[in-house]
Amino acid sequence: MTYWLLRYMLIAFLSFYNRLSIEGSENLDKEKQYIFAANHFSFLDLPILIAAIKKPIIVPIKSDFFKRFIERSLLHLVNGVPVKNNTMCKESLKVIIKNIKEGKSLIIAPEGGISRNGRLQEFRDGASFIAFKTGIPVVPVAIINADKALPLKKILPRPYKIKVKIGKPIIADFSDVNKERIKEYTELIRNDVFKLLNQ
Repeated sequence: MTYWLLRYMLIAFLSFYNRLSIEGSENLDKEKQYIFAANHFSFLDLPILIAAIKKPIIVPIKSDFFKRFIERSLLHLVNGVPVKNNTMCKESLKVIIKNIKEGKSLIIAPEGGISRNGRLQEFRDGASFIAFKTGIPVVPVAIINADKALPLKKILPRPYKIKVKIGKPIIADFSDVNKERIKEYTELIRNDVFKLLNQ
């Protein structure tokens, strides 16, 4: 209940202050779960995705952000799962997969951290690995202008217009799994996010 209240507050703020627009929601089936893989250019990305995605979610977050009580409480509120050094260990994966099996969708930033130059970085294989492990497809997502609304080292957001582009789920044969196929799927995800960003 508290999560949905937070989400509606974020929608209200971002819609008014940043004129948030969402494109591509029709690509999603309301009854299905997804792994949402998005670019990561700003600390504003997670609030934007929570506002844009109409599904209960779980999100892996660097464990350093769980050290302070206020931050930890907020991150638990959005079902944040701590990961050490932005790398998912077995324990983190177990928690994520358990929550996915319970009906939640996953939000993940495959770049592993915020891009310092506003360009899409190489993707790690975490999203692909979880897709093959659970059979749930990845949906590419582009967040546009978040880095202008809240640049690195800034505390208060600016009133730049923000757009979220949601792509089509990337379907694959998840029963046939090996390292090469996971790498190929990761490249498909990155290519789709790149196209959505118009980079």
